[in-house]
Amino acid sequence: MLLSRLIRATRVGDRGSALVAVLGVMVVGLILTTLISSQIVSGYGFSSSIRASVQSQATADAGVAAARASLYVSGGCTSQPTTGKYVSTGTVKYSAIVEHDDGSGWQAGCPTLNTTRVRITSTGTAQSSGVAGVSSGNTSKVEAVFNYLTPGVTASGTSMFLNSGGQVEANSSFDLSESDGLVVKNGNFVCSKNNAVINGDVTIVGNLTFTSSCTVNGNATVSGTATLGSGLIRGKLTASAASPTNPNLTGQAHPYVQSTVTPATPPWTDVTYRPQDWVDSSGAAYEIKTAPTNFSCTLPNGSLGGSSLGHPVIINMLGCAGGPIASNNTTVQLTSDVVIFAQQFNFSSVNSLVFASQNSSIHRIWFITPDSVPGNNLPDCNRSAPSPDTQGDFVAKNGLTASDVFQTTNTVQAMLYTPCAFLGKNGFTWNGQIYAGGYSYVQNNPVFTFTPIGIAGVNLDTGLTTTVVTSAQPGTQISNRDLSGG
Repeated sequence: MLLSRLIRATRVGDRGSALVAVLGVMVVGLILTTLISSQIVSGYGFSSSIRASVQSQATADAGVAAARASLYVSGGCTSQPTTGKYVSTGTVKYSAIVEHDDGSGWQAGCPTLNTTRVRITSTGTAQSSGVAGVSSGNTSKVEAVFNYLTPGVTASGTSMFLNSGGQVEANSSFDLSESDGLVVKNGNFVCSKNNAVINGDVTIVGNLTFTSSCTVNGNATVSGTATLGSGLIRGKLTASAASPTNPNLTGQAHPYVQSTVTPATPPWTDVTYRPQDWVDSSGAAYEIKTAPTNFSCTLPNGSLGGSSLGHPVIINMLGCAGGPIASNNTTVQLTSDVVIFAQQFNFSSVNSLVFASQNSSIHRIWFITPDSVPGNNLPDCNRSAPSPDTQGDFVAKNGLTASDVFQTTNTVQAMLYTPCAFLGKNGFTWNGQIYAGGYSYVQNNPVFTFTPIGIAGVNLDTGLTTTVVTSAQPGTQISNRDLSGG
């Protein structure tokens, strides 16, 4: 009996131990199942987030592409329900905002004729959102910045480029600020006589010589010797040598830096007669008039411009022997932008030749003598060519004026380009830019004020030709980046 009871008790204890073991296995299984389920849910959430990120990134990029494509179409930006904002209506969900920079920072809205850059900021939304609380990839934000190209002449180049050097003298006043200043690529620059003032920098691959009380209100960078005399440089002087050896004796406010490094300068730009490069702000070609066949070789004492009021014109005077002719006391009143191509501009016997605007609109005028050897980035003046192709200098005598900087309107802007020399004398007044290939003189009370103009078909900063733009459009992409907070 006793043995039977003991056996039965032992069996009951075994069953309890087995139950504990089974319960332990079940608990472990539940834990593993929970962990596995958690991992599965976490993994699914992560993979769904990756999928959402890819989708939202793609839709944000699609918004940039859609806005950019629309900017190639006239009126494409302004025709949106909200000007400058692109919102998708299909399964691809994005919202893109256009901004433009006209020189004073970013502004919301569509580009203008003065725009140089556009920025597109696009927010894209994934078609399938992340699950399990993982939502970081549901939206993405992309920012892309592009150059913006408009038809017409693009301003480039510095204020005064004297390739082979030059000389200024006698109460000269040069406002070269807001540009790279006066640049001499291969030659010497002399500032002589009294009270010549250059507001801006000078860069000279050659020697700088002051023979009297000249002042540079900027920096002077000289590859050779800077002989300062009684002159004054208010900025920093950098040169391989200086005389006096301690330029502080001239009253400089900044130290002299000795350097034998040749300063960097732009190449000479070869400009030729290519009328197809000239289009106005709407992309329409300039009108062409040719002298002496359907236009006189004599500049009018009166209006000058396109046949349609305000439409720009090219006047081809390359066939006029000796270049255009002008009489004393002539006032040429511009009714549009005017480009004059001639083998030379010799006004050495003309007193008081004035180029003015006929109205309150800004009008530009270009005086261009084509470079006779294109493609070598050197100034080539063909003085020995038979008439009428004989090339010569741009010569101004008394009172040549292409400027109204003393008026409040400032409506005349002028560009002078010649592979030969520029010889300006006695009261020369100019608002714009001057590019001369030969050694040049600016004498006796000249007044020069820089205004950026440029020349169609070329970049004066690089010496390269440019593509003609016939409609406003985005140019090359400057940057592309992802933004946080999408």
